[in-house]
Amino acid sequence: MAENLIALENISKTYYGAGEPVYALRSISLNINSGEMLAIMGPSGSGKSTLMNLLGCLDKPDSGSYDFAGQDVMTLDKDQLANFRSIVIGFVFQNFNLIGRATALDNVCLPLIYAGVSSRKEREKRGRQMLRMVGLEGREHHLPRQLSGGQQQRVAIARALVNEPGMLLADEPTGALDSKTTVEIMLLLQRLNREQGLSVVIVTHEADIGLHCQRIVRLNDGLIVKDEIVTEPYLAKMQAG
Repeated sequence: MAENLIALENISKTYYGAGEPVYALRSISLNINSGEMLAIMGPSGSGKSTLMNLLGCLDKPDSGSYDFAGQDVMTLDKDQLANFRSIVIGFVFQNFNLIGRATALDNVCLPLIYAGVSSRKEREKRGRQMLRMVGLEGREHHLPRQLSGGQQQRVAIARALVNEPGMLLADEPTGALDSKTTVEIMLLLQRLNREQGLSVVIVTHEADIGLHCQRIVRLNDGLIVKDEIVTEPYLAKMQAG
């Protein structure tokens, strides 16, 4: 039986501005298993970005409970939440967010500095391991501008994994890529999920991306309207063929 990684129970989030309150999430519950590859989908305004922020410990719900691998997230203050986030969650974004003047290796090693790994030798050893794992061995000293979009996203994935997080949270990870490179990145995420047991949560509005995952959670108007298993994840089937 799969081990539960995340348990959200009756989570709500409301934003207050000049006009009417915006009910971004309305008492939703969601469990995510360790080692699962899951897509969160929905149209603009459905609540998927808010859910991503809560899952990523970038924000806290107004009410409900959030357990991450036994940690009650609701009890953490702002500093504790930031520290917890840096340890257990790796983030990948649409636009890569790499430092332009830093090499691929230095970009990957940056989270290790914030994590207090003082030995440069140890940081570079782990950074090289991550770049090798994502297929970028030999590109360690390339700057972002010397890499293709797909290669930059691989650097971003390596950076997200260098602290060995419990979950990779990817926000539209293929949104800036062409169709061929999208396939390559999704195959990489599938391989990391399969071979490393990495839990992967992808937030996307692209229907095809969801079919690459094992499970799709669909949101609309702040509610989970569908939670479905993908019997044959799309790219695994393509690769097998």
